[in-house]
Amino acid sequence: MNDPAEAWVRRAQEDLAVARHASQSGWHATACFHAQQSAEKWLKALLVQSGLRPPRTHDLGVLADTLAAFVAVDAIREAALVLTEYAVDARYPGTDVDADEATQAVAYAECVQRWAETTGL
Repeated sequence: MNDPAEAWVRRAQEDLAVARHASQSGWHATACFHAQQSAEKWLKALLVQSGLRPPRTHDLGVLADTLAAFVAVDAIREAALVLTEYAVDARYPGTDVDADEATQAVAYAECVQRWAETTGL
C-alpha cells in the first residue's frame, strides 16, 4: 500500500472507532455520520491505491461505481446506498435516528472495511 492510501485508511479507522463509541453512547446520528465517513474513506483509499485521485463527493454510490472498473463492488452496494444518506442529514438537528439504525450503520461501515481489506488494502 502506498503512503497516501495509508493516510486514508488511518482516517477511516478513526471514523469507525468514533462511530462505534457514539453508537454505544447513544449518539445515534453521530454514529451514522461517522459510519458513512469511515466507508467513504475506505473507498477513497482504494481509489488512491488504484492510482486515481478521489472525487470530492460524499456519494458512496459514485465512489463504488468508480471502483467498479477495478474490483467487484456488489458486496457493498447496499451499504453504499444506505450510508450515503448520513453524509449530510445526520449532521443537523431534525434528523431522527434510533439505536437500531445506528447499529446498522456501524455494521455497514464494518462491512465496507472488511471488503476493502480483502481487495488488497
